[in-house]
Amino acid sequence: MGKKKDEKGIENEWLEFSKSVYEIKSKSQDDFEKYINLIASGGLGLTIAFFDKIVQIDIAIHLWIIVVGWFSLAFTLLMNLLSHYKSVKFSELTISEINNKDYDAVFENVERRNRKINRFNFISLASLITGVLSIILFVIINIYNMNNNPKPTPNQQPKPSTEEKNRGRTTPQPPQVRPSTNPKK
Repeated sequence: MGKKKDEKGIENEWLEFSKSVYEIKSKSQDDFEKYINLIASGGLGLTIAFFDKIVQIDIAIHLWIIVVGWFSLAFTLLMNLLSHYKSVKFSELTISEINNKDYDAVFENVERRNRKINRFNFISLASLITGVLSIILFVIINIYNMNNNPKPTPNQQPKPSTEEKNRGRTTPQPPQVRPSTNPKK
């Protein structure tokens, strides 16, 4: 009898441990979703808003790279949104199966449904990485390009000679042809 109590105690400890691992997993999944959204939306918003501050558009090269980055970040947000939607729908189906006491369907479908959600999450992560790396690559290429090909400065007015500087402002010379002293009537 003492052995059964010990086994029951050990089983309860493992059950509690399993619950804590599940809670940590659930919290990590929530954080994953939040951080994907935060990074993708922040990166997209900042690079679009401050594009002209990052790279001078008139001398930027390989603009297609930043476009790929922007589309990847937007795709990340869409995939993450779809993942949330599907997760809610799958949870509702699982609850319905449990309420209908169709336990065999629960066991069959939960794993399949989770695989689909995991695929969405993987695609979101891959798209996020592609977007961030594309934007970083674009900035590096263009900063390197700007440093190696400095933008020519616009033509400036010629500076006055030192004599003119010392005299201050002078009145320009009048025209050589003088007006007539007898005005026409």
